[in-house]
Order: sequence, then C-alpha cells, then structure tokens
Amino acid sequence: MAVSNQWKMSSLAYFLDFFTAPLFVLAALYLGPFHWVQAVCGLLLWSLIEYLTHRFLFHTWYRREHWTHHLDELAYIGISSWKTSAVYAALLVLAWAAQLTSAYAGLVVGYFLYISLHYVMHRPSHWCYRFIPLLVASHDLHHHRGIEKNFGVSSPLWDVVFGTYIARLPDEGTMASAKEGRS
Repeated sequence: MAVSNQWKMSSLAYFLDFFTAPLFVLAALYLGPFHWVQAVCGLLLWSLIEYLTHRFLFHTWYRREHWTHHLDELAYIGISSWKTSAVYAALLVLAWAAQLTSAYAGLVVGYFLYISLHYVMHRPSHWCYRFIPLLVASHDLHHHRGIEKNFGVSSPLWDVVFGTYIARLPDEGTMASAKEGRS
C-alpha cells in the first residue's frame, strides 16, 4: 500500500493539542459545576469515539493516510491540532449551553490521555513507557502487518466488547488449523 503525506504536519501542529486540551478542560470546569457521573460518561464516550474512529475511519476511509503512521511511527502524523482545537471550541460552547461541561471535560481528558499514551507508546526511552506495558503490547500487535485488531489505544475496553481484542499473535499451528477448518 502506498503511503500518503496528507497527514504529515509540523511539530507545532502536532504538539498544540498537548497544550490546548488541558486549557479546554479548565475552561469547562470554570464554566459549570462539576458532576462526577457526567465526567465519567464523557470519558467513556471518548473511549468509544476513539475505538470507532480508529477502526472504521482510519482503517477504512483513511487507510492510506493512517498506514503512513504504521510505517513511520515517530513522524508527526495525525489530524492537525488546529482542526481538533476548532472542534473542541465549538463543542465547549454546545456543552456549556446544554449544561454538560463535566461530560465535555471527561471527553477532552480522554482525548488528552489518548494523545499522551499514543505518543509514549512509540518512544521506549520516554520515562512513562515502563508504566504502560500492557497497552504497549496491545498497540504493538495492532501495528503488526495484517492484524486488524486492538483498535483501542488508551483502553482495550471496546475491543473486548466488540471482539476485536487479541492478547498475542496466533501461532502458526493455530493459524494453519483454522485455515484447514474453513476448507
């Protein structure tokens, strides 16, 4: 599969979300009262959005662009922070109007965890890397060529729910017997 440079970006466009996401969370907390249940629901909603986006958008419609990340894990590849910040700004206004600022804060915290964990997963020298070995192992399997599993980056929750989680690569014997069983 040919790679695409469409999602390559400058370091500023890549790292801006690490600055703006916490600001959006602080703004949401300032604008409305904090409700734990809303925040947890927002966090769960983010994890579902992450899973669905990764599985059905990045591995279907935007496969070529996403494949570039699979080939060059350290490159600044993704959706520009300028775009995500614009979306989060609009969502903040809607959340404030609907009195859902705590849910919004949970959603953006989930996004921040996602971008942070994903960044660390591809950098073994990062000091946080040693604290997330199970997530790293799961994501490494996802990057294995031909493995269309483990779409959740920050959590395997939805992979388990939807049956797309694997803990290890199937061994050759298991794969051969599975193919014989289908014949």
